[in-house]
Amino acid sequence: MDGDIALEHAVEGKVIYLLALIILVQFGYPITAYGTAALVVYEIAYASMITVGVIVGRDSRRHTLFLAMTGFIYFTASLVYATNPGLTWAVLLTYIALIPYLMMLVWILARFLAIVKVITRDVLYAAVAMYLLLGAVFVPLYGLLDMLIPNSFHDGSTAGIPVQWQQLVYFSYTTLTSTGYGDIQPLSWWARSLANLEMITGVLFITIIMARLVALYSSERDRAK
Repeated sequence: MDGDIALEHAVEGKVIYLLALIILVQFGYPITAYGTAALVVYEIAYASMITVGVIVGRDSRRHTLFLAMTGFIYFTASLVYATNPGLTWAVLLTYIALIPYLMMLVWILARFLAIVKVITRDVLYAAVAMYLLLGAVFVPLYGLLDMLIPNSFHDGSTAGIPVQWQQLVYFSYTTLTSTGYGDIQPLSWWARSLANLEMITGVLFITIIMARLVALYSSERDRAK
């Protein structure tokens, strides 16, 4: 019970800032096409999101430490990448650090949505933030897979050029929403399997979160009678 109270205090009033920064970094990535300075600015914005994520995860010391460590590793490697995009190890390290960081944030928000008793703005913000984070998690997963199995993805608009992480952001959200324009294609079996997992995750999230919100609303109405 004390853990639930600590989680609510950690998330409430702060998740709106996390949501705003998630939207900024997940949909502001085209700025990275404008040179090193723009890429550094983007990484600083991502670091801001990571910092707010650490604050949201303050329900336990273990969560705070985990988020801080993985976030620091990501930010350090991302700055190295921003100044020298050709360093493969820096890209690999950003993926390896970002995957557990984002998964931990998803877990914290999922727990928050599971324990709340009434629908508030924070509940709605958390639901949207969690959905966007699910799409964000798959970006480094796709990137890591493409490094382990080269040419796992193909972008018809840039034939002959390796798919970059910015293209994987676009691919992830079109897959999560089951839009599937078909311009970027998963070619390897593992890439297709991972894309299937993301599509299923997106559909299940909408189904489960809607059921949860309806249940909360029904409970509020019953208590009001």
